[in-house]
Amino acid sequence: MATLAEILRLLHDASERARPARLTVVEWNHASRSAAAFDRFMVERHGARLGVGSAELVLTGEASPPPDETRRTTRLAFEGPTRWREEAAGVQAGKRYRVRDGERWVAWDADWGAVTHETEQEGGPPSSEYGLLLDPVAVVAAYHLEPAGEAVAAGRDAHRVRAVPRSGSDVATTVVFKLGPGGDELDLAVDVERGALLRAEASSSGEPFRRLEVTEITFGAIPPDTFAPTLPPGVVPSRWQRPERLALHELQGAAPFSVFVPARVPDGWRLVESLFTASREHPAVEAEVSLVYASPDGAYGVSMGERAADGARRDWLEWSREGDVEVADLGEHAVPRHHARVVRDATAIELAGSDPALLASLARELVPAPTEPPRLDG
Repeated sequence: MATLAEILRLLHDASERARPARLTVVEWNHASRSAAAFDRFMVERHGARLGVGSAELVLTGEASPPPDETRRTTRLAFEGPTRWREEAAGVQAGKRYRVRDGERWVAWDADWGAVTHETEQEGGPPSSEYGLLLDPVAVVAAYHLEPAGEAVAAGRDAHRVRAVPRSGSDVATTVVFKLGPGGDELDLAVDVERGALLRAEASSSGEPFRRLEVTEITFGAIPPDTFAPTLPPGVVPSRWQRPERLALHELQGAAPFSVFVPARVPDGWRLVESLFTASREHPAVEAEVSLVYASPDGAYGVSMGERAADGARRDWLEWSREGDVEVADLGEHAVPRHHARVVRDATAIELAGSDPALLASLARELVPAPTEPPRLDG
């Protein structure tokens, strides 16, 4: 069995030994276990877990809970952080790919369309989702490592390594989020010759919830045209769809449904955000309005999401009725914890915040949004 020193050396030198390479990666997730592990991760490091926001991108059509277990297969050709190609494989083959060559890049999805470095410049070039498998040295800082025997992965000899997360929010690095936030431990397989990470399975209380597994891998030079950032014939790139910031009085003209606002808010509170997400046909996305109100010191807030009441509902909260308002409580560690929703003139309106009484009061006293800009005194 390899010593810890030998494993650390392999991980440290992997970027020199394991690249360039072509590999196939299968990502497996257990939805409910992953969600529970992530909640624990947030509570341990930040004292709260992320709740479901009141405004979210909503796809039209029949809404049903996602499957508990999912698998995704990806082929990766990787020379380095700025030169790689990732494309869907398996049952999703031919559905999507991303390519980066320096500052030039493209991302194409059969459903969502295409984006390139020329049309989308706000976020900068993308990063490879699985490149860390060929340069896994970051696990040394984020986990305590312990040799655990030998294994075979992707047809290659590997060292098994038990990895336990280090404590403290300062080690919540990218590698933790990639491999399994909230896991008690990882079961790793490190390539004996190259140091590449061939398998990483995250578990919580003895139950696995996330796994990255390399099923095929070859090392050596990759033809340069592999990294050509080109799109399929006839595809016209656009930008990532994102909400548009509009003035409050402009929302009603943009939205295909009636827009509502609170008749009054607590003294000193003000509107700090008003956004409109346009609908689209491919894939079908519903139009939505998002509003955020905040207290004078910014310590408290209420968010509102509005969309047509006859559209699909993609929330999984447990609602109960209090008079004419539906309410939901996600628990003491959730942010935002409390939710309230109503339907007014065929518009579904959901509010979220920390004060359930305030949410219910605002929900019961909604008025149509203004259609004229506010008048200036004097």
